[in-house]
Amino acid sequence: MFFQEDRNDFATFVLTLVVSSLATVGLAKVSWKAARWSWSSIFWTNGSKSSLTERSKPTSAALPDGEHLGEHDYWSKGYGQYKYCGLREDPFASTQQPQPCRRPDDILLPPDLDPDVKKKILVLAERVTDLKEAGFRTDPSTLLRYLRARKFDLVAAEKQLREAVAWRQKHNLETVFTHWNLEAFHDCLGPWYHSGGILGHGKNGQPIAYERLGRANFPKLAASMPFELLLKCDMVHSLHCVAALEEDSIRRRVPLKGVIVVMDLEGFTFDQVQYSAARKLAKLVESRNLLLTEFTAKVLAVNAPSAAAKCWSMFSYLLDPGTVAKVEVVSRKDTFKALRVHVDDAEIPAFLGGEKHVNGDPECRDILAPGGLPPPDVLARFEVLARMEKDGTKVKSHPGDKQQIKGMWGCCYGSR
Repeated sequence: MFFQEDRNDFATFVLTLVVSSLATVGLAKVSWKAARWSWSSIFWTNGSKSSLTERSKPTSAALPDGEHLGEHDYWSKGYGQYKYCGLREDPFASTQQPQPCRRPDDILLPPDLDPDVKKKILVLAERVTDLKEAGFRTDPSTLLRYLRARKFDLVAAEKQLREAVAWRQKHNLETVFTHWNLEAFHDCLGPWYHSGGILGHGKNGQPIAYERLGRANFPKLAASMPFELLLKCDMVHSLHCVAALEEDSIRRRVPLKGVIVVMDLEGFTFDQVQYSAARKLAKLVESRNLLLTEFTAKVLAVNAPSAAAKCWSMFSYLLDPGTVAKVEVVSRKDTFKALRVHVDDAEIPAFLGGEKHVNGDPECRDILAPGGLPPPDVLARFEVLARMEKDGTKVKSHPGDKQQIKGMWGCCYGSR
């Protein structure tokens, strides 16, 4: 029966997967009291290829649990090295990752913005002049995001913005790109976590983010390290995402557009539904609520098992109608059809049935990190780097041929 105990937990999990991407950016307000309906997702996670349509039938690239490529195979191939560069005209022109926006006032507002909304932006700016004087972002595009997240309630928007600033101060996030050990919290686990990436635009110019969730095995990953390190990785990831989206907006001279998040559920199994992992993931969502406010416009959960698609159709009524309207959970057979509504065939990765290859690779792994559970030696290296970060020890290069080690990936990536 569908509603056996384990199936009921799985139904809960699937609902919360799709809600989480919205919850983290203000499209859905989810509380831990409703945790059985509010499990949270990772903005870029993990997945695999599968047979999708009669048009395209790629073979699976998922590795069985416990099987990994060698430690340097993913690193030396540069998988996921450009995961935040996929919106650029030439993602490979530079290995320099998108940096925090230095000219936020250059981000355009929508030309058809309601005059009343414009007034509220000005009023909110007046209410948070102390934040601006302290060096925090209070530019119009930032204020608009927080107003949208709180349905243009000035008091609520100011409250959330101040909470975001307090969060940034608590974790010293203004120094992430200048003082944090990004070799640990970005480079080292890069091909595995966070997997997926940002690649191309939709038919209406929306950035497209891919989460290869089916290969994530977040419970095992979360159990492999202290939560404080997992949170650091996630905060670095969130700030990279914001930087990439704002860079794209300024380069194309268009207002910030909501991201279409494609979550690939192919390969997801029941053993990944664990309450302890859900609690940790819910804590990550608290961070994303503040750092990724109002960046997601649409969530497409694709390659969903039939049980997942059915549970969504049966229980989505429990959510806010506005949230439900922004989410689609589609089965394997309907995946390509659903993607084509929003993305041109030429921009859909081949592993999802489209025509997009990156450097001849149907999985686009130079941009979309393949994911999976990092091998034990990679996790051990991460622990060493993170410990160096904590005690201030100077980080040393990774063992190996130093002539092969170059570029932004430091000790972890060799030349391709």
